[in-house]
Amino acid sequence: MSAASVVVLGGGVIGLSCAWRLARRGHVVTVLDPTPGRGASHAAAGMIAPASEAVFGQGALLGAGLASARAWPGFAAELARDSGRRVELAPRATLLVALDADDEAHLARHARHLERRGCRVERLTSRAARRLEPSLTPRVTGAVRLEETAVDPRAVLAALAEAFAAQGGTVLPVAAEPVVRLGRAVAARPVGEGFGTDVEGERETDLAADVVVVAAGWSSPRALAGVGRPVPVRPLKGQVLRLRATPGVLTHTVRATVHGREVYVVPRPCGEVVVGATSEDVGEDTSVSAGAVHDLLHDAVEIVPELAEAGFREACARLRPATPDNLPFVGPTGVEGLVVATGHGRDGVLLAPLTADAVTAHVEGRPPPRPAESFHPARLGPSPDRGHEPEENA
Repeated sequence: MSAASVVVLGGGVIGLSCAWRLARRGHVVTVLDPTPGRGASHAAAGMIAPASEAVFGQGALLGAGLASARAWPGFAAELARDSGRRVELAPRATLLVALDADDEAHLARHARHLERRGCRVERLTSRAARRLEPSLTPRVTGAVRLEETAVDPRAVLAALAEAFAAQGGTVLPVAAEPVVRLGRAVAARPVGEGFGTDVEGERETDLAADVVVVAAGWSSPRALAGVGRPVPVRPLKGQVLRLRATPGVLTHTVRATVHGREVYVVPRPCGEVVVGATSEDVGEDTSVSAGAVHDLLHDAVEIVPELAEAGFREACARLRPATPDNLPFVGPTGVEGLVVATGHGRDGVLLAPLTADAVTAHVEGRPPPRPAESFHPARLGPSPDRGHEPEENA
């Protein structure tokens, strides 16, 4: 198709990935976000881990995650070329560790489930697990090793912003969350000089485009409130810690359950260790709680005792966009010119390449990649492909 003008609402990993890929295809793309790069993606651990996150009964999500994980090396290489920044895919795996007999039974079921889906699974004794990771607690009774990787999401966000700019794209911070009007226009109040002559504090400006892509995470329903096509996305709070440890304290991402709480520990080559994450259905609260910090530190040290000596770098909380079936919404909405890419939950980094390819296909009128077909918003109701239009104020 000929070049289209596209406005993307949302400057997180999903919004910027879609914007960059669209700009690479020759489209004229503008990203609007009140705080670009500071939402859920800023707090993410960056795990590209579809197998370790797999849940029984969610085969479509696992298939999509595996496909997107396979796309990540090419995505990272293109991103590095366009941005001039190194985008490192850490060549580590994930260790799912058991601390008691119940954990071992759960890991065995999880391993069988993954093997049925064609995933490579390596079962390890406690001794073998501790040979791989000597800093693990002696309490480990067994483990499962999965071939997975991770990226630093903050480095990815910086690279996406630069790659997008190199392709002629524009990121405009706005004074508040922009709102879609009629599918092909966005009401926003720019901060400083941006589009038109408005400045912060003056009235909203309507920015028109051939296509609007709503990738605003948990706040996407607000952006869509006026067009009669709501999406059931709600915020789930996640609290994450960043520690400063001796480089090499771990070489694998480690995941476990401690006192019924799931915890992950993600090391980076520089010595940073990310510990997360809570999942709290508490609305729009982004405060960091003492209890969550205590539990995360306690559980991380239970798994890797050496982390008791680590420095404390940061605690932050962000809101993930969750959906009722845990699948994101990616595709046309039934409103002309309006596409959504939201509801990725804790899988935004993992699913960024697949989502970007799917959104680009939808904008250009092509079928999306097959693994992304289950993301189509048509599952909300009548298929937009049959010409059904949402009722006004629905």
